[in-house]
Amino acid sequence: MPSDAQTAAVGAMANADAVKLAERYEIQPAGPIPTLNTVGGNAYVAKSLREKRLEPFAIICHPSILPRTDVCSTVASMDNGTHMRLLDWGVVDWPQDRGRRYCLVFERPGGRRLMNALTDSIDPMPEDQLTRQIVHPLVSALKEMSSRGVVHGAIRPNNLYFRDLASGGLMLGECVSTQPGYGQPVLFETIERGMCAPAGRGSGTVMDDLYSLGVTLLMLALGRNPVSGLDDEALLQAKIERGSYPALVQQFRLPLAINEVVRGLLVDDPKQRWTLNDLDLWVAGRRLSPKQPQISRRAARPLEFQGQEYWHCRTLARGFARHVPAAATVIESGELDKWLRRSLGDEVRAEAVNNAIQTASSGKGGSQGDRLVARVCMALDPAAPIRYRGRAMMPDGVATMLAESFLRNESPQAVAEVIGNQLPMFWVNVQTDFKPEFVPLVQMYDQLRGFLERSAYGLGVERVLYEMNPTMPCMSSLVVKQLPTTTAELLRALDWLGAGGERHKDPIDRQVAAFLAARHKRADDLLFTQLGSGIEPTRRVIAMLTILSDVQARTGVDGLTHLATWVQAMLDPVFRRFHNRKTQEQVRKQADTAAHNGRLTELLKVVDDPESLRRDRLEFEAAQIEYREADAEMEKIRHTIADRNSIVESSGRQVAAIVSSLLSTVLVAGIILLFAF
Repeated sequence: MPSDAQTAAVGAMANADAVKLAERYEIQPAGPIPTLNTVGGNAYVAKSLREKRLEPFAIICHPSILPRTDVCSTVASMDNGTHMRLLDWGVVDWPQDRGRRYCLVFERPGGRRLMNALTDSIDPMPEDQLTRQIVHPLVSALKEMSSRGVVHGAIRPNNLYFRDLASGGLMLGECVSTQPGYGQPVLFETIERGMCAPAGRGSGTVMDDLYSLGVTLLMLALGRNPVSGLDDEALLQAKIERGSYPALVQQFRLPLAINEVVRGLLVDDPKQRWTLNDLDLWVAGRRLSPKQPQISRRAARPLEFQGQEYWHCRTLARGFARHVPAAATVIESGELDKWLRRSLGDEVRAEAVNNAIQTASSGKGGSQGDRLVARVCMALDPAAPIRYRGRAMMPDGVATMLAESFLRNESPQAVAEVIGNQLPMFWVNVQTDFKPEFVPLVQMYDQLRGFLERSAYGLGVERVLYEMNPTMPCMSSLVVKQLPTTTAELLRALDWLGAGGERHKDPIDRQVAAFLAARHKRADDLLFTQLGSGIEPTRRVIAMLTILSDVQARTGVDGLTHLATWVQAMLDPVFRRFHNRKTQEQVRKQADTAAHNGRLTELLKVVDDPESLRRDRLEFEAAQIEYREADAEMEKIRHTIADRNSIVESSGRQVAAIVSSLLSTVLVAGIILLFAF
């Protein structure tokens, strides 16, 4: 039974009005298209407001998944008929959650999906049909995407569509509603990427797409999933122990030509796997010699661990990652070193493990055992992902793993510890083949570790999140429903929020500060250090206003009346810096005018004008001097008045002398007058 909340949401969607994407497309929330749903979102009826000939549909992305908006413009420029055409993208107001969602508008395919689900069975495709309908169009699409630096990451039978009902031509489905490989079953991923969490697989390469193409050809040639009875763990184990081609093909018989291409595409070593050029040669009729899979070295005797026997380093590393405390005990006892040197005879691997043990003590966060086992697993199986505290990710998948943690409101601590403990750098160090892309990767993680080690506003794990994910919207609880992806959008979102009842909060929290620090590179990092809760209120609010005003000045966003009024309400400590009451009242009036105009720069000039503050300070210092002088004079008078006895005595003498003098004068004058008359 659906919950009351779900029932209410469905009712709201059924009665919701159409929403518009940039006045170009109209999406109907009441018109779902379940047959076109994708892993990244649900499909809805759409209508073009400008080109009436188009038959579009929209994907409304799930809020917990970050779409690939960074490659949307590249994908939209491809119009070759072999890839679902992306028409437009952006953010729309969505009635279901009273917030905003990412929206992707595609041209609707004329036909159905090739397979509705991977559990379905269809008629096996003959060799000529596979070549004509699958290999030709998909190789063409992959060539164009590869030339533009884009990995598809979602090649599978249930993401293939018939272009129309008549021709029977096929096209690739969309690939931008999720990160590469996010929605791929383990069956369609290489062994290394299959070990990862879906969000941690990284961007991948065209070689990963070719592997997925090989599995797709196998399924279509057989008409069903050949390993439907295996779960992901059993399937991975079979691939590791036997190789992908033997594990998937098993005893099934394929047409000779198709068997050749499937074998070439399912080689586990990417250096030996067929390339696009090899596929071109195969399509042209040239038959290539099959490449034999490389068998990993097998030990003379197994290492017993947790009740199982392990003959290979790769399977042992997987066992260690699942049982960390027990693995740490085996490693520290020296049993692993003996097995590597004596049973496996691999001195190079043994030295790599020793290096992992020695460097595991240097790290921050997590336990010593977690760091130790993670490094040893990388030394045992360099091509495998980083495995730490139950999470597995490629070095270029750490970003999306971190993004998923925030999007799902989960703790990012484990992913942050992967960076803090320098595990991606160690992964690079254990690789046997150096690649040029490793250099910027190491430089990036070195910088990120510097951000992570400081906890001030504008730094920490929040700063790492936005530095690693350039398209990540601001995840502050203040504005997350508005999905602001640029500083201009963030200002508008804060202004919209200021019109409501959220003014009891600060407009800049840790997430907003980190977002601005990462996106607004011209901002002074020292300003963000003034935003902490322990900072004096005047300095804190001035720093906040300075940052926001600088962003407004550089983005050109006008009319931020509500945001300016919001900040003005926080400026009382700043107004009290002015000692002159008349000046203070004048500044308050000027600030009110600037806030009413929505101009944060003017508001900053009013409340933080150096000349006005200097003049007020000088006048205050002068008044202080006058006050001290007057106070000293009054103190002198008070001291004099305090000695009453001496005052009375001296005053009495003075009065007596004066009175006696007057009396003597009068008496003498009287005597003179008496004798004279």
